[in-house]
Amino acid sequence: MHLVFLNQYYPPDLAPTGTMLKDLAERLVEDGHEVTILCGSGGYTASGGSRYEGEVFGEEGGGVRVERVRATRFGRGTHVARVADYAGYYLAVAWRLMWMRSEPDRIVALTTPPFLSVLARLMSKLRGGDHAHWVMDLYPDVLVSHGMIQADGLMAGILRAMARWGFGGKRCGAVLSLGPDMARRVGEYLEAGKESLLVPLWATAVETVSERERLEWRGARGWGERELVVLYSGNMGLGHRFAEFLGAAEQLAEEVSDAGKDVRFVFTGGGKRKGEIEAFVAKYPDGLVDVGDYVPFEDLAVHLASADLHLVSLEPVWDGVMVPSKLQGIFAMGGPVLFVGSPTCSIGEWVSESEGGWVVQPGDVDGVVSAIREAAQPGEGSRRGANAREFAGANFSRETNTRRLSVVFGEGSIGPP
Repeated sequence: MHLVFLNQYYPPDLAPTGTMLKDLAERLVEDGHEVTILCGSGGYTASGGSRYEGEVFGEEGGGVRVERVRATRFGRGTHVARVADYAGYYLAVAWRLMWMRSEPDRIVALTTPPFLSVLARLMSKLRGGDHAHWVMDLYPDVLVSHGMIQADGLMAGILRAMARWGFGGKRCGAVLSLGPDMARRVGEYLEAGKESLLVPLWATAVETVSERERLEWRGARGWGERELVVLYSGNMGLGHRFAEFLGAAEQLAEEVSDAGKDVRFVFTGGGKRKGEIEAFVAKYPDGLVDVGDYVPFEDLAVHLASADLHLVSLEPVWDGVMVPSKLQGIFAMGGPVLFVGSPTCSIGEWVSESEGGWVVQPGDVDGVVSAIREAAQPGEGSRRGANAREFAGANFSRETNTRRLSVVFGEGSIGPP
């Protein structure tokens, strides 16, 4: 089959959606399919910029044909810039699909920019193939969670109708979701008798880190050998919670855990809520709380391996709207996780099912403190970390999950000619 994937970003852009798409595209080529990626020409970072000049047509590793269409590259720094980039990408991709020599058997839409499902269905009708969807973020629910539109407002109703149309029709081959809660919410947009298939994302790169490398990394950052390093690494956006972690840091600032270890909180990354952590550090300069920028990709493995406990959070209003992918990498490296969020969301279910960490309800600072004290007990972190690694092997394998996706997306045409 000739499969055409639509997503604004593709490596070397840093967007996680592009990284996952690259893994899948190369797997599909290995399985004998022709794969074309229609992506933009850079600009995932807030400042945008020109990573690639002009249009680039041709294979870019793994036999995948990557076409970087001409579009604006203002970046993600403001809503206006983002919308402008979205509009430019829509128009450029529609034009390219209309004049593509090799007709697509299936157009597969991701969800950046939003409502690519509508374009995929429309263009599949015009070009004679069918369409499928890999939902990374669910729209318009994202806009509701952001507070940008009212859940019961006219705009939400219009956008929900667009989403249902994009996922509908006899030509719709499959709709893929990332977690059980997302599959349930996506199912509300599907026609009677159809359901969203579930395939979790995977750890993109799992490296073996030696004890020497781990100790050197900790030492270079002033993390004591007997400190319990509690790490939050990644996006600090509006969909995440930090009040419970900072409350626990304040409570533990002058305490020593039962195991005789001081607790050091480390927050690395970026996002709109990073200011909350920076303000806390300014208020408690003597507390064991570090805040820093994103770690370079080549150092990420040793960075994660050097922590004793990993922090993950999600605002309940985002349940099923997105499924953060950081858990997969942490679990694959054998890291125990302390998750603050709903126990019924995908992350909460996975942490509980695996016994690879702790799940704490939003607002429960004492629960966070209790979990950290338990993690400091001899052998407890390594036991839960081993559980996490085993669960990742069974559920978050790149080999297994790309194979599953390849089978779904690579099936023969299911729609009318």
